[in-house]
Amino acid sequence: MIKTNYHTHHELCKHAVGTAEDYVKEAIKLNMNVLGFSDHAPSDVIHDKRVRMSWDDLDVYLDDVIKTKAKYSDKLDIYVGLEIESIDPNPDYYLGLLKKVDYLILGQHYIPSITHENRLSSSFYLRDDKELILYAKSIEKAIKTGYFSLIAHPDLYMCEFPKWNEAAHEAAEIICNASVKYNVPLEFNANGIRRGKFQAKDGLRYHYPVEAFWKLAKAKNCKVILSSDCHKPTYLYDDAMKKAESLLKRLDITPIEVLPFK
Repeated sequence: MIKTNYHTHHELCKHAVGTAEDYVKEAIKLNMNVLGFSDHAPSDVIHDKRVRMSWDDLDVYLDDVIKTKAKYSDKLDIYVGLEIESIDPNPDYYLGLLKKVDYLILGQHYIPSITHENRLSSSFYLRDDKELILYAKSIEKAIKTGYFSLIAHPDLYMCEFPKWNEAAHEAAEIICNASVKYNVPLEFNANGIRRGKFQAKDGLRYHYPVEAFWKLAKAKNCKVILSSDCHKPTYLYDDAMKKAESLLKRLDITPIEVLPFK
């Protein structure tokens, strides 16, 4: 089983369960070597505050992880990070957060809306070919900055998209090429497996990971890391993670286990 996880959430994001110590205890029980926390960062430009910590909570989060790290430093390596969208136009937002944490994960849950000025569209529910390309180009632009150590769930754009088509393939090309060019790994995300399968127009499949995407990533020799994206301590290594490991093996992808921080 995998011995590292860099995508671990915290109850302060309002849709996860457990403190830092709860996740660390589970990681120790599983004999893991590394646990990286990357809860959803606060934001001034994303208006849905129900799925991320507030600015007031940021220091609480950092303090909880740092104190837990000190308490269990002899048991495993613990890092503190944030999962964050590349939406805010102010580079000081990212640079300021990078001074407080070990790493940032790019979780592009939103893209600029193509139909509403100054509004955002959820990357979970993209329906238009142009939105797929916009999603991919937003990731490419983001990782050019050098702020991000990992591209979380890069195939999230297929979550509700009805079929793999030319636009889906083009989006994958953009993301995979950028991953290789800027040496930023792609995350094979087990949380999509927890969502179950749905009947797409081209067959029954997971919302993500999407095999067509990962076959291309394999062909382009992208670095891949497996993450639980756990919102509960018991998700650190559950059936979804076991299925993800089996799927990676079938795709002949050997994931890296150590995440190099930017």
